[in-house]
Amino acid sequence: MSLHPTVLWAQRADLLYVTVEVFDIEKPEIHIDNQKFSFKGTSKESKQEYAVELEFYGEIDPEQSKQNLTARNLQMVIYKKGGESAGYWPRLLKSSQKVNFLKTDFAKWRDEDDEEEEDVNPADQFGGMDFSSLMANAGAGGLPGMEGLEGGDSDDEDEEKEDGK
Repeated sequence: MSLHPTVLWAQRADLLYVTVEVFDIEKPEIHIDNQKFSFKGTSKESKQEYAVELEFYGEIDPEQSKQNLTARNLQMVIYKKGGESAGYWPRLLKSSQKVNFLKTDFAKWRDEDDEEEEDVNPADQFGGMDFSSLMANAGAGGLPGMEGLEGGDSDDEDEEKEDGK
């Protein structure tokens, strides 16, 4: 009998991230059509067979979708039919029934409100400060306004002198 692997998912307006967590998959069978994704494979380590079938909430574009099989998992980027106009789905599956092996991938999750913030230049997050040049200056003569300060662990040397060592 096949076990259900843990499946993580996250979405954007135009795509889904789906990760099937099975270590060292042998002979994976992966099928994607306009409404469904199915996976079947055996773990080399445990020799246990895993299988899952997901019927999506909306239509997807199987031609554009991508997959990456690693020793740790199967990662999928599945594009929604209609691109960004597809918008956010209220859930991943057509059925509203709770599925115990399906979990939210919070590392990749973005809310609709967060999507606009993704286009922000990372340098702008710090008010325009360039930390790479600041650190380069620190290595070549110190930080501005810190003249006259000695570097190193001078406290340790002072303690050694007091102890008579």
